[in-house]
Amino acid sequence: MSTSLLPLAALLLLCCCCCLHLSWAIECYVCDASDTQNPFQCGEWFERFDQPDIQPQNCSSVHGATFCVKHVGRFEGGIGAKRFCSSKDLGNYCDYVRNKGDRMDYRSCIYTCDTDGCNGTNQLTNGRWGVALTSLLLLMLMIWQRC
Repeated sequence: MSTSLLPLAALLLLCCCCCLHLSWAIECYVCDASDTQNPFQCGEWFERFDQPDIQPQNCSSVHGATFCVKHVGRFEGGIGAKRFCSSKDLGNYCDYVRNKGDRMDYRSCIYTCDTDGCNGTNQLTNGRWGVALTSLLLLMLMIWQRC
Protein backbone atom coordinates (compact mmCIF):
# COMPACT_ATOMS: atom_id res chain seq x y z
CA MET A 1 0.00 0.00 0.00
CA SER A 2 1.34 3.41 -0.87
CA THR A 3 2.25 5.63 2.10
CA SER A 4 0.06 8.39 0.65
CA LEU A 5 -2.98 6.11 1.05
CA LEU A 6 -2.15 5.18 4.67
CA PRO A 7 -4.00 8.15 6.28
CA LEU A 8 -6.96 7.47 4.02
CA ALA A 9 -7.05 3.79 5.04
CA ALA A 10 -6.71 4.70 8.74
CA LEU A 11 -9.60 7.15 8.48
CA LEU A 12 -11.76 4.58 6.70
CA LEU A 13 -10.98 2.00 9.42
CA LEU A 14 -11.90 4.50 12.16
CA CYS A 15 -15.19 5.27 10.43
CA CYS A 16 -16.01 1.56 10.09
CA CYS A 17 -15.18 0.90 13.75
CA CYS A 18 -17.51 3.68 14.88
CA CYS A 19 -20.35 2.34 12.78
CA LEU A 20 -19.82 -1.29 13.77
CA HIS A 21 -20.90 -0.58 17.34
CA LEU A 22 -24.35 0.33 16.05
CA SER A 23 -25.08 -3.32 15.32
CA TRP A 24 -24.39 -4.41 18.92
CA ALA A 25 -26.90 -4.17 21.72
CA ILE A 26 -28.09 -0.74 22.71
CA GLU A 27 -27.06 0.58 26.14
CA CYS A 28 -29.72 2.20 28.30
CA TYR A 29 -30.04 3.55 31.80
CA VAL A 30 -31.88 0.92 33.83
CA CYS A 31 -33.34 1.98 37.17
CA ASP A 32 -36.57 2.25 39.12
CA ALA A 33 -37.47 5.01 41.59
CA SER A 34 -39.33 2.45 43.71
CA ASP A 35 -36.06 0.58 44.37
CA THR A 36 -35.72 0.72 48.18
CA GLN A 37 -31.96 0.07 48.12
CA ASN A 38 -31.21 3.07 45.86
CA PRO A 39 -34.31 5.28 46.13
CA PHE A 40 -32.74 8.52 44.85
CA GLN A 41 -30.84 7.08 41.93
CA CYS A 42 -33.68 7.25 39.44
CA GLY A 43 -35.57 10.53 39.68
CA GLU A 44 -37.23 12.21 36.73
CA TRP A 45 -34.02 14.19 36.31
CA PHE A 46 -30.74 12.80 37.47
CA GLU A 47 -29.56 14.83 40.45
CA ARG A 48 -26.05 16.11 41.10
CA PHE A 49 -26.04 18.41 38.08
CA ASP A 50 -27.17 15.67 35.67
CA GLN A 51 -24.20 13.41 36.50
CA PRO A 52 -26.02 10.18 37.40
CA ASP A 53 -24.60 7.66 39.86
CA ILE A 54 -25.41 4.92 37.36
CA GLN A 55 -24.10 4.20 33.88
CA PRO A 56 -25.99 2.88 30.83
CA GLN A 57 -26.20 -0.92 30.82
CA ASN A 58 -25.90 -3.29 27.90
CA CYS A 59 -29.41 -4.41 26.91
CA SER A 60 -28.39 -7.76 25.41
CA SER A 61 -30.42 -9.51 28.15
CA VAL A 62 -33.63 -8.07 26.66
CA HIS A 63 -34.48 -9.98 23.48
CA GLY A 64 -34.44 -7.68 20.45
CA ALA A 65 -33.88 -4.50 22.50
CA THR A 66 -33.32 -1.54 20.20
CA PHE A 67 -34.98 1.18 22.31
CA CYS A 68 -34.45 2.90 25.63
CA VAL A 69 -37.51 4.08 27.57
CA LYS A 70 -37.96 6.66 30.30
CA HIS A 71 -41.31 6.45 32.09
CA VAL A 72 -42.11 9.20 34.58
CA GLY A 73 -45.23 9.66 36.67
CA ARG A 74 -47.56 6.89 37.76
CA PHE A 75 -46.50 3.28 37.10
CA GLU A 76 -46.87 -0.10 38.78
CA GLY A 77 -48.65 1.39 41.78
CA GLY A 78 -45.98 3.98 42.46
CA ILE A 79 -45.00 7.49 41.48
CA GLY A 80 -41.56 8.36 40.15
CA ALA A 81 -39.37 7.37 37.24
CA LYS A 82 -38.37 4.13 35.62
CA ARG A 83 -35.80 3.63 32.88
CA PHE A 84 -35.44 0.41 30.93
CA CYS A 85 -34.53 -1.38 27.69
CA SER A 86 -37.29 -2.29 25.25
CA SER A 87 -37.74 -4.22 22.04
CA LYS A 88 -40.74 -2.02 21.17
CA ASP A 89 -41.03 1.67 20.37
CA LEU A 90 -43.49 2.84 23.02
CA GLY A 91 -43.70 6.32 21.50
CA ASN A 92 -43.45 9.72 23.14
CA TYR A 93 -46.54 10.97 24.92
CA CYS A 94 -47.99 12.12 28.23
CA ASP A 95 -51.35 11.23 29.71
CA TYR A 96 -53.25 11.88 32.93
CA VAL A 97 -53.97 8.78 35.00
CA ARG A 98 -56.46 8.31 37.82
CA ASN A 99 -56.77 4.92 39.44
CA LYS A 100 -59.68 3.80 41.61
CA GLY A 101 -59.42 5.53 44.97
CA ASP A 102 -57.16 8.35 43.74
CA ARG A 103 -58.17 11.88 44.72
CA MET A 104 -56.33 13.48 41.81
CA ASP A 105 -54.99 12.86 38.33
CA TYR A 106 -51.33 12.00 37.89
CA ARG A 107 -49.37 13.04 34.82
CA SER A 108 -47.53 10.07 33.35
CA CYS A 109 -45.12 10.33 30.40
CA ILE A 110 -43.32 7.84 28.18
CA TYR A 111 -40.20 8.83 26.23
CA THR A 112 -38.68 6.35 23.77
CA CYS A 113 -35.33 6.77 22.01
CA ASP A 114 -32.89 4.58 20.10
CA THR A 115 -29.32 5.65 20.91
CA ASP A 116 -26.99 4.60 23.72
CA GLY A 117 -27.79 6.28 27.04
CA CYS A 118 -30.52 8.44 25.54
CA ASN A 119 -33.03 7.77 28.35
CA GLY A 120 -30.98 9.64 30.94
CA THR A 121 -32.20 13.21 30.59
CA ASN A 122 -33.81 15.07 27.74
CA GLN A 123 -30.49 15.02 25.93
CA LEU A 124 -30.82 12.83 22.84
CA THR A 125 -27.26 12.76 21.55
CA ASN A 126 -24.79 10.04 20.72
CA GLY A 127 -21.06 10.75 20.56
CA ARG A 128 -20.37 7.87 18.17
CA TRP A 129 -22.49 9.47 15.47
CA GLY A 130 -20.44 12.64 15.75
CA VAL A 131 -17.17 10.74 15.42
CA ALA A 132 -18.49 8.63 12.54
CA LEU A 133 -19.86 11.62 10.62
CA THR A 134 -16.71 13.68 11.16
CA SER A 135 -14.57 10.77 9.99
CA LEU A 136 -16.76 10.27 6.94
CA LEU A 137 -16.59 13.96 6.04
CA LEU A 138 -12.79 13.97 6.39
CA LEU A 139 -12.59 10.84 4.25
CA MET A 140 -14.71 12.43 1.53
CA LEU A 141 -12.61 15.60 1.67
CA MET A 142 -9.39 13.59 1.28
CA ILE A 143 -10.80 11.64 -1.68
CA TRP A 144 -12.08 14.85 -3.31
CA GLN A 145 -8.66 16.49 -2.99
CA ARG A 146 -6.97 13.52 -4.71
CA CYS A 147 -9.27 13.75 -7.75
